Amino acid sequence: MGGTLLLLLVVITNPSFISVFPVGLINVIVFALLMRRLAPLGASPAVYFAAYLSVIGLAGFAFTNVLVGSGGTGGVDVALEDDLLVAGSIMFFSGSTVVLIFAAISRGRQKGSEPGGAEGLLDLGDLGRFSAPILIIGLVEFAILIGFLGPAEFLSRPDRLVGRDSSFEAVFQMVALGAVVALAIVVFSRRGGVKFFAVVLLAGYVAYFISLGTRRLALVPLLILIGYILARRGKIPVIGAVATGLLALISLSLPLYFRGLPMHGLLPHLEGLGTFVWDLQVFATSANNVLAGFKISTLTAFTQPTIPLDALWISINPVTGNTAGWYEIARTLRLNQFTPYSAIGELGNYGPPVFAAVFAGIGLLLGVAQRLNDLLFREQLWKLVGVAALGLTFVFVIQFAQYNLRSNMRYLYLMLLIQIAAVVIIRLRDWSRQRHEVRG
Repeated sequence: MGGTLLLLLVVITNPSFISVFPVGLINVIVFALLMRRLAPLGASPAVYFAAYLSVIGLAGFAFTNVLVGSGGTGGVDVALEDDLLVAGSIMFFSGSTVVLIFAAISRGRQKGSEPGGAEGLLDLGDLGRFSAPILIIGLVEFAILIGFLGPAEFLSRPDRLVGRDSSFEAVFQMVALGAVVALAIVVFSRRGGVKFFAVVLLAGYVAYFISLGTRRLALVPLLILIGYILARRGKIPVIGAVATGLLALISLSLPLYFRGLPMHGLLPHLEGLGTFVWDLQVFATSANNVLAGFKISTLTAFTQPTIPLDALWISINPVTGNTAGWYEIARTLRLNQFTPYSAIGELGNYGPPVFAAVFAGIGLLLGVAQRLNDLLFREQLWKLVGVAALGLTFVFVIQFAQYNLRSNMRYLYLMLLIQIAAVVIIRLRDWSRQRHEVRG
């Protein structure tokens, strides 16, 4: 009901949305019909992904042109014609609908116990007992990140973008997000020297994100909130969640500001904070950056030259970039030197058949991911793996409208790899127990 009212509100304020309304209404109906099949919704990667696409499809149509001139869009801060707004919105709603349908198909009907509400889903027991390995792994991970970046470049450098551009570096950058959550768990569950060391190491990760000037800095408050919730066994502080959302919005404006500084790295970025002022213009820039994915995707899909179909296999191939031939085509899949094509925009550029087929495949994989999590969430220890998988889903989701398809698919593959490995271990353990029981 709420989704339908939002669609009607946009039609009233912008009559051209009437062309999108039927597709949006179908999306709302599919959501309503499949909610039970994909329950619990808090453990459904497909629901997160589809909801994100729907929200961007709606908000992008309503506010993209309103925010033109606010900056923060990587060189694509232009108004879209009505026909492009309509085409882009239909593309997002269509992707959302296809994902939901095929996720529901692959997930099927589940038997056995399901996690309860959010508190039951996130109650992983006393995770503080893992403080020692968390601190050791966190320290090693941080050392590796600085090794990739280079100690001198970490502190100061002339260029914003640095690194070895390798698949291994990309994996460790993904792991860094999980490390922040894990360290936050230690901070909120332990005292004394252990807590102090976790705070220092957590500050190191924040410094790393500041040095890079990456928008992942905006995720840090949310990651710390997740760590707090896990440390408190699933209890979600409402006021804290609202404050974290506001802090994340402020944090998003910082990387956009850092990009305009003459020097980069931790020291220049910290020094530049002295002239940073957070006002309504900064808020508009942050909002424009969030919705830039709609514009990037629409321009990629409907204004750029047709992408050769060969590039699709390279983009979804799970092997390394060098082996797949990614670096031979990466520079061609960009709107400009600052802005890569988006994943959904690339798929839209290939045309409806490819778009539908790939989104159906993604839906099938996300449905399988939820089935795997159904198994993992049945045991306290393995819940942690399931929650980590959902964390990778969030990164996959929020980057799908702003980064290349290949950059996003690796999060999906890593999530499935972690889940499958965990389920295999569980099956082997159960098989071993059964053998011992038979012999006994």
